Amino acid sequence: MNKCNLHELSSGNYFTGIAGNSGTGVLEPLGNVLHTQSYKIDTILFLQSVKKYTDNEFAFVGEYMKDTCSISPPNLVGNPLIGRMDSLGNTYGVHYYSMNAPSCGFLCRDLEVTSNNDVIAWGSESFFALRVDAVGAVQWAKWFDHEGGFRFFKELPGGDLIAGINMDTAGVVVARMDPQGNFLWCKSYIRPRGMIADCVVESDDAFVITGYTDSTASNDPFTLPPNYHPKLFMMKLNGSGEVQWCKGYDNEPYRWYVRAGGAFMARTLDGNYAVLANLGWEGYNIPYRPFLMKTDQNGDTLWTRSAGRHNFAYEIWNFLACSDGGFMYDGQGYELGAYIFKTDSLGYLPCYNQWHEVVISDLFPTDSSFTLTSIDGAVMRPAFVTDTVYDPVEVIEPCATSAPAQPTVRPDKRKMSVRPNPNTGRFTVAFTDPLAAETYYSVFDTMGKLLYQRPLPQGKTTEEVDLSRYGRGSYVIRCTDRVGVCYERVVVE
Repeated sequence: MNKCNLHELSSGNYFTGIAGNSGTGVLEPLGNVLHTQSYKIDTILFLQSVKKYTDNEFAFVGEYMKDTCSISPPNLVGNPLIGRMDSLGNTYGVHYYSMNAPSCGFLCRDLEVTSNNDVIAWGSESFFALRVDAVGAVQWAKWFDHEGGFRFFKELPGGDLIAGINMDTAGVVVARMDPQGNFLWCKSYIRPRGMIADCVVESDDAFVITGYTDSTASNDPFTLPPNYHPKLFMMKLNGSGEVQWCKGYDNEPYRWYVRAGGAFMARTLDGNYAVLANLGWEGYNIPYRPFLMKTDQNGDTLWTRSAGRHNFAYEIWNFLACSDGGFMYDGQGYELGAYIFKTDSLGYLPCYNQWHEVVISDLFPTDSSFTLTSIDGAVMRPAFVTDTVYDPVEVIEPCATSAPAQPTVRPDKRKMSVRPNPNTGRFTVAFTDPLAAETYYSVFDTMGKLLYQRPLPQGKTTEEVDLSRYGRGSYVIRCTDRVGVCYERVVVE
């Protein structure tokens, strides 16, 4: 499944990322697949996010692999990709953008559609953002020479923008910008390693954010640092960025899984808040179960829910508050493949409901103002997306699926090996079994920054990897397919 967003259509159907490899799909209200559309991973490297204009018009972003980077040693450039599609996934008006910046990687992770149908797109690993109008013309583009990236943009009723940023040791960063992209203020909270995730806008003078108070210093999935104990938080700010209140949520003995999807927020039909977060597997830096809670307008919990089969792992990707009061979320279930769940208005699923106690505490973060400077400008160029066909999506009803006869393989089970290791940056990844369809590998540095992703064809047993351009250090290779995910640490000397 592709990390597309979830959208409810006026027909009652849902527009999702359910498709073969990279694409979109339409589901009927009970979750059965009505239509899928897939895209070839050639110049476009995985569709990343889709947001709705109308029931039949959507904007999407990704990464376009086109030019050669002039930075030594030469390598392929990833450019921001922005386009439009209809509800059947037919694309048009697609462009990529050459950023005016001394960098080679610009993967668009997400986007926001504004009230005048502009698109704001940004990177979470590459620290950039750009705004384009309805025909793709650049309104502004900014690149920042810092380790970090944007997590969200939200438009305020008056047209200003609220941006959430994870950056260096600045912790949780919130910035207010005018429609032209100029900073009005920029403030840091929960330093040095807090992480911001999502936001709900109340008015021009109030909004609520969520995130985590700590992040792991290593991407090692098999060992948690002994002092790692983040809290999920909700914090209300006024229009000047001053803290109104802040609540922390602890889930002992589990630790929150803060990577990837992070956490999501939505307003409920009665004006309260729903938050979806990811519990981590006890003792591991690996996702375990989705955790859904509803709070009042002061952040006090009204109820909490969790879901999942025993010994199975679920990573969350998207969250939607539905018009019937229920909630929908999706992600990667490492033993069952991609999943999508729909709860009732109280957060219950038809089966595999779990419960994890949460302890609430008041937090007292202070804000610190600072200035961000950018290199501005980007050039629009035409891009092309190629349709392709994959096997039909198989839908499995989890409540009707019997538990496996043997215990499920724990997520730390190795399914690949690296040789030689340590190495000079060039090495071979060997897989225990030939790869299934919908497979790709990702490379992360020691801080958890995604360096790049590459698809792998079905049936492959080895892959040659070259990390020499990134220099000495430790890296993590993660391979993801419909069966699950596996990791291997690599040392480059």
